[in-house]
Amino acid sequence: MNGATDGGRTHLAKRELKGRIRQIHLEESLVEMACDLCLEQVPVETAIQRIQDKALERMVPLLDTKILEDADAMQGCLEMVAEESERVAWKVLQKGTEMLEEGLTILEEGKFELPEGGYIH
Repeated sequence: MNGATDGGRTHLAKRELKGRIRQIHLEESLVEMACDLCLEQVPVETAIQRIQDKALERMVPLLDTKILEDADAMQGCLEMVAEESERVAWKVLQKGTEMLEEGLTILEEGKFELPEGGYIH
């Protein structure tokens, strides 16, 4: 096989994988985890690692088994998964932090009152 065909196969495999990743709404599904880690006061490095691990756990099964036969396509997809998991981890932690800050602002401004007992179900 020639390099152009191999490169095309890798590009196609990566494009299909990106589509599958988009379909599972990875960032949105991990924001709650980020909020929980922030509330638990987990160090940033640990939080990023945990979120990235969870992202990897959800993305790896999305790999097309047909690319196992093509080392270049497999390598390209694995590199993309690693990069995407890191990007997602940082973005999710940022979104989670922003959500917590917004919640605190609402509480501080008195726009929201907790029910009797102080808990929300």
